[in-house]
Amino acid sequence: MKRRPSLSTALYRRVLLLLALTGLAMGAVLYTVATREIARASDAQLVNASRLLYMMMQDDLAAGVLERHDRIVGADGDPLLSSQEAKAFQASYDTCMFTVFWNGKPIAQSGWGAPVRLVPRRAGLHDFHALGDHWRSYGMKGHDPRLLIVVAERSALREFSFGRVLGELAVPLLALLAAAMVVLWWTLSKSLSQVERLASTLNARSLSDLEALDPQEWPRDVEPLIVALNKLFARLEGAYELEQAFTDDVAHELRTPLAAIRAQAQLLRRLSPCALGEDADRLVATVDRANDLIDGMLVLARLNSTAVSARSIDVHALVAEVVADSLVNLRADAMEVSVIPEHIVRWRCDAALLQIALSAVIANAMRHGLAGAHLDIAIVRASDRLVITIGDRGPGVPAEERERLLHRFEHGGSSTSGSGLGLSIATKAIALLSGTIRLDDRPDGQGLLVILTLPSA
Repeated sequence: MKRRPSLSTALYRRVLLLLALTGLAMGAVLYTVATREIARASDAQLVNASRLLYMMMQDDLAAGVLERHDRIVGADGDPLLSSQEAKAFQASYDTCMFTVFWNGKPIAQSGWGAPVRLVPRRAGLHDFHALGDHWRSYGMKGHDPRLLIVVAERSALREFSFGRVLGELAVPLLALLAAAMVVLWWTLSKSLSQVERLASTLNARSLSDLEALDPQEWPRDVEPLIVALNKLFARLEGAYELEQAFTDDVAHELRTPLAAIRAQAQLLRRLSPCALGEDADRLVATVDRANDLIDGMLVLARLNSTAVSARSIDVHALVAEVVADSLVNLRADAMEVSVIPEHIVRWRCDAALLQIALSAVIANAMRHGLAGAHLDIAIVRASDRLVITIGDRGPGVPAEERERLLHRFEHGGSSTSGSGLGLSIATKAIALLSGTIRLDDRPDGQGLLVILTLPSA
C-alpha cells in the first residue's frame, strides 16, 4: 500500500509549487520590463551618438564645406571628422557604427559594420538585417534637410548585455532560492509537526475520552485550535451525560410497570393454570424480552461514554467466567461448551469491554444453538493480534445477511426470540477496542462462527 505523504510534506510541495509559479511569473515580468528598458536605453544611446556626431561636424557645417563642394567628402575632399574626433566617438560608443549622408549619398562612415547600401536612409528608429545579424538604427536630420546622420548597432549586443546581467545574478538568486527552500521546510515542519502531534493525540483517544487538552503543553500557534477542541469536548460530555441520564430514567420508568406485569402474569398462571397457562407464559416471555431490550439499550448507551483502559488480563479466565454466567439459567444438559486452549492466555486490553462483547456473542450463540449441541470457543494468540472464535451448531446465517445482523434491531430468519441487540453490542464493544467482528460458516459442519479479532496495544 502506498504511503501517503505527511501534512508538512504535502503543504511544502504546494507552497513550493506556488512559489515556483510565482517566481516564474515574476521572472517573466522582470524579463519583459528589463528587455523593454534595455531597448529604450540602447535607443537613447543611438540618439545620443548621432547628436555627438552632429556636434563634431558643426565647424565644418558652419564653414560651408558641404554646400561648397556638394559632393562626397572623405577620401578626396575635406574630411568632416578628423581622426581624433573619430577616435573620441569610438571611445564613447564602441559598439556603434555610423554613416553620414548628404543628399542621399554617403559622405562619411565609421569604416566597419553593416554595408552602407543596407543602412536605412530615413530619419527615426528602424530595424534592418545585414551580414546575417539584426541591426537597430537611428537617423537624425540636421538643420539642413539634406544632411542625415545614421548610427546603428547589432541587436545581439543588447541581448548580450541582459544576458550578462542574468549571469551575474544567477548564482545569488540560486543561493537565495536554496536558502528560502530550507527556511520554508524548517518553518512548515516545525509548525505543522504540532498539528500532526495533535491529530495523533486525538486519534489515540476513544469515543468516551473527552478530557480537556492542557493548553500549556501546546505552542501558542495552535492555542485557538486547542481552545475550540476543549469547548467541543465540554459540549459532547454534557450531551453524553444528558443522554445517559435520560436513558437511565426511561429504563427505570419502564422496568417498574414491566415487573408489575410479570408478577400479575405469574399470579394468573398460578390461579388459573388450565385456562390462562399458555397465555400467561407468552406474556411472561414478552416481558422478559422487553427487559432484555431495555438492558441492551442501556449497555449500548453506556458504551458511548465508556473510557478504555488497557491492562494485561487472562483471556481464558474471562471466557470461562462469561460461559459460567451464561449457563446458570440453563439446564445441565442444555449445552456443552468447550474452551481451548485450557491454559492461561494473557492479552493487553480493556477487560470490561471484552467481557461485554463475549457475553453478547455467547448469549446469542446459546440462544440460537440447537439443544444439546456443542458451543466451541477457541482462543488464538499471535504476536500482533488475538483471535477468539465462538462457533455454535445452530442453523447458521446466509452470507448475504451477515453484515445486516451486526446492526441494531436486526433479526435472523429463525423464529427464536431476541432483542436484536446482541451482535450490535458486541460490534460496538469490539470497535472501542479497535478490533473487528466477522460472521462466517463453521468449517466442520453446520453452524455459525463468530470471529473476534483484537490488535495488539
